[in-house]
Amino acid sequence: MSQKKWITISLAMAIAFATAPLVSMAQAPQGQQPPAGGQRPGRGEGGGRGDGQAPPRGDAQGRGDARGAQGGRGGQAPPPQAIKQVKPGVYMVINGGGNSTVRVTDQGVLLVDTKNLGEQFYNDLLAQIKTVTPQPVKYAFVTHVHQDHSGNIERFQKAGVPVIAYDGLNKNLHVGGPNGKGYEAQQGKPADANTPYTKNKKLKLGKAQAVAYHFASGHTSGDTVVYFPDAKVVALGDEFTAAGPNCDYPMGGSILGWSRSLAEVLKLDFDTAIPGHGNDPLTKADVTTFQKRMDAIGKKAIELVKAGTPKDQLRQQIQMQLGTEMGMWQMTGLVNDMRLDLFYEEISNAAKGAGAKKTD
Repeated sequence: MSQKKWITISLAMAIAFATAPLVSMAQAPQGQQPPAGGQRPGRGEGGGRGDGQAPPRGDAQGRGDARGAQGGRGGQAPPPQAIKQVKPGVYMVINGGGNSTVRVTDQGVLLVDTKNLGEQFYNDLLAQIKTVTPQPVKYAFVTHVHQDHSGNIERFQKAGVPVIAYDGLNKNLHVGGPNGKGYEAQQGKPADANTPYTKNKKLKLGKAQAVAYHFASGHTSGDTVVYFPDAKVVALGDEFTAAGPNCDYPMGGSILGWSRSLAEVLKLDFDTAIPGHGNDPLTKADVTTFQKRMDAIGKKAIELVKAGTPKDQLRQQIQMQLGTEMGMWQMTGLVNDMRLDLFYEEISNAAKGAGAKKTD
């Protein structure tokens, strides 16, 4: 081999070895970049209101705290469950699904709502309860069908805990919904509650009392509110959320019934309300504001339909005409596109004098 050719080969090899690490270093981070927009896969929202149900195809506004099971915003893990005292003997467990209410007595625990479906959510909830009492859960109430509240019915029942729910919740599991097959969620279908009631259900455990009421359809047709008269606390599930309402019409929800239900709640002697979502307890005055707003929306909707407002303009006109009365609420959040037909049907029936659809 000539000296000139050897020098040429040596130079080429030296350049190759020198540039190889640079190529590797330039390419390695690219494989770690999040997709465009800075969001990694996963739609989790550790908190916030929700219906806990996988949205039907094309329903871009389906919401659910259940998404927290899939990861947090931007790929971050959802916030862990945490327990906080509301009053002596009354606690709320936030995150991991809808808020859970914990009423501690010397005879055991009364629990409201069971978190997202899944063993880890169940175990984490029990672990939080154990930080404030060694007493076991003796009864569990479930406020409605969405799995971020009802998810672990079966696990509590297998542990020997009676689960109390309005019988409309069990119906919601099997009838209605976007596909006519009852409640459907990506996480799975919760179990039927083994202790359904039809009007109200009263319990006494130790010195504590609890009353479960179904006043009317609201968020769904299977709603329960749980009142603790001795503590003057009411747990409202998603009939009352910090971010605002979301009416699940396919699950029998009703804006007109929702207003009536909260009006009945306001007749109870309480000063503290635990919302279905949101990190803090709220007051009776907050519930009053919420109910008045729901009532105004229903009345304005009827007025507009009577005046001939078409369906595709109804939500916009309510938003515009109520103005500041709506606060931060958005009608497209209260009634999304996939639920507009059923909302319009309910309001049209009321406007014609036929009355709202059955809500009791």
